[in-house]
Amino acid sequence: MTAYRFRVLLDEQDDFLRDIEIKPGQTFKDFHDVILKSVEIEGKELASFFICDPRWNKQREITLIDMGLKEPEPEFDDDDDRKPMNIPIPVAIMEEVKIKEVIDDPHQRILFEYDFLNPRVFFIELMKIVDTDPKKEYPVCVKKEGTLTPTLVPNYLSFLDDPDEDAMLGELDKMILDGDLEEEIDENYTTEPEWQ
Repeated sequence: MTAYRFRVLLDEQDDFLRDIEIKPGQTFKDFHDVILKSVEIEGKELASFFICDPRWNKQREITLIDMGLKEPEPEFDDDDDRKPMNIPIPVAIMEEVKIKEVIDDPHQRILFEYDFLNPRVFFIELMKIVDTDPKKEYPVCVKKEGTLTPTLVPNYLSFLDDPDEDAMLGELDKMILDGDLEEEIDENYTTEPEWQ
């Protein structure tokens, strides 16, 4: 039996590398889980794989869960004999797609996007096909360099978990309800510039 060995890199981190081996019959959900385990992420956020061409152009999306979105119809330009202006990429679910179903290039390229609010984009490339080891449980991370650093994108919703913020927001709500925040009207206020 054989396994695919993929290399996983991060564009913003030069010292980060993972080599992952996965059997062709395993699913993208298996691939998702082993990537998150190898980078020590809990996996509570949405994620998608994007099957790419050699220039990293997205060709197909394989998402973690069915968002209930229908594949959009192509848009047409009426002035161009009804040729599509942009063709949407097909979408599938990770649990339903086996790795071997998307490999059409000996150096297949894949993007893995994790957490759409605080995004991390992993660049994945098929390095080689190897013989499986009966002592290994697949999928498996066979090489690990560097640790995943926290994202630099701030989480703007984190204040909601702060008890001090909750108290301040509650006090603000009370002031609004009590009418304590009514504006005083300045009878001398004008929008005309002073220099006229």
